Amino acid sequence: MDDKRTACQELAAAVADAEKYGTPPSEKAKGFWAEALTDFEHGSNECVAGVGQKDEPRTNEGIREVQRAIGILASAVSMIRIDLEAK
Repeated sequence: MDDKRTACQELAAAVADAEKYGTPPSEKAKGFWAEALTDFEHGSNECVAGVGQKDEPRTNEGIREVQRAIGILASAVSMIRIDLEAK
């Protein structure tokens, strides 16, 4: 469980860094970007809290939320790529 805590804490810090960059240059991607960051933040916080409480189901639910966010982020990146290639 300590490995999960460390990984989730690192992800939470990375989300805070990503939020400093603002929104992506693609209007189509902005909503996906925001949704991914929200899900990454919530999921990593749930993971850390679950580990702290030795609550494996809560920890795993946080990890699943992070996994969903990865798919959302992939969609945002695809939209950004398409917009940049169109220019």
